[in-house]
Amino acid sequence: ELGRQVRTAFVAPPGTQLLSADYSQVELRVLAHLCGDEGLVAAFRNDEDIHNATASTVFGVPVAELTRDHRRVAKVVNFGIVYGLSPFGLQRAIPGMSREDASGFIDTYFGKYPGIKRYIDETLQMGRERGYVETLLGRRRYVPELLSSNAQMRMATERYTITHPVQGSAADVIKVA
Repeated sequence: ELGRQVRTAFVAPPGTQLLSADYSQVELRVLAHLCGDEGLVAAFRNDEDIHNATASTVFGVPVAELTRDHRRVAKVVNFGIVYGLSPFGLQRAIPGMSREDASGFIDTYFGKYPGIKRYIDETLQMGRERGYVETLLGRRRYVPELLSSNAQMRMATERYTITHPVQGSAADVIKVA
């Protein structure tokens, strides 16, 4: 709602128009490419609303019966997973959600899209072995802290180890476009 209000502040001068370009869910599309998850790739190929597809699975509700709140939560889950969202993080992002429900949502999500979980695990392992991760165009981010004995530092590094190839590749795509 706040976003809609903010956008009303932009008004084109008379005789001109504003153009808004949206790389529709570019990070999720890059994630689909990187992880190769059949369900996620198929959802994009079939031009499905990925947030509705996730909401339907996570809530166990047919797409036709979804509410805006269902979709909003699914959107948090879809993008949150790319950013390393934990059950605690999901619980904080969705008022009134218990830690158990948040954990269940994430487990259900990985059940629907097992390739994403595999991508996360493989990316972390590759980062530990090579000491870096990279984007589709080869931009590297070095991640020596993955081997840190400091748990907080290691967990923070795990999050950006997972996100760098996705976000960095999305940035690469947009720059090339």
